[in-house]
Amino acid sequence: MNDVFKQKVLTASVDRYVLTPTQCAMLRQDAEVMGMKRATVMNKDGTTRKSFARSCSSCWVPFAKHYEWIYKVMRELTDSINADVWRFDIQGIQQLQILKYNPLQQFWWHYDTFTSEAPVRKLTAVVNLSDPSEYLGGGLQVKADLENARFIRAQGAGCWFPSYIEHRARAPIFGTRWVLVAWFTGPAWK
Repeated sequence: MNDVFKQKVLTASVDRYVLTPTQCAMLRQDAEVMGMKRATVMNKDGTTRKSFARSCSSCWVPFAKHYEWIYKVMRELTDSINADVWRFDIQGIQQLQILKYNPLQQFWWHYDTFTSEAPVRKLTAVVNLSDPSEYLGGGLQVKADLENARFIRAQGAGCWFPSYIEHRARAPIFGTRWVLVAWFTGPAWK
C-alpha cells in the first residue's frame, strides 16, 4: 500500500457541523449591532474600493475577548481540514468578516489572493449562517471538486478552499443569506 500524500490543489471541502444554529443567530445579531456597511473589494496593491462586482453588506469581527471562541473554532477546524487535504503552511488568520446578501446582491467570480509576498492568503473558509429556508437561490460556487457538496447550504456548514481558486456568491432571489468568511495566511509559496 502506498501511503504517499497526494495534495488536492483544486479541491474544496465542506464540513457540515462548524457552528450551531444558536451560534449562527448570535453572530448575525452581533453583525447588526456592529453595523453592516457596503462591502468593498481589494485591489492588487492592497487598497480597497466599492465595486459593482460586490454588492452585499459586511462587517468585521474584531480580535476581541468576546470573539476568541469563533477564531478558535475556525483555526482548529482549518488546521484539521488542511492537514487532511492540502497541508499548506498556515500560520495566521485574518480578521473574520460577516456578509449579508439581500436579493440581487452578489459577489462576481473572483480570487481571494493577489500576491506572493507574505503573509499570503492560502485558504478561504465560508460558513453559512442562514437556514436554507430563509432564502431562495443564491449561494457559494467554487471552481473546484467539492467534497461533501450536499451539505454546502446547511446552516452552520463551512466550505474550505485554496484562496487561489476562483469562486463567487450568487444573489438570492428571495430572502437573505448570511455568511462568515475567514482567510488563513502563511509564508510565501515555495
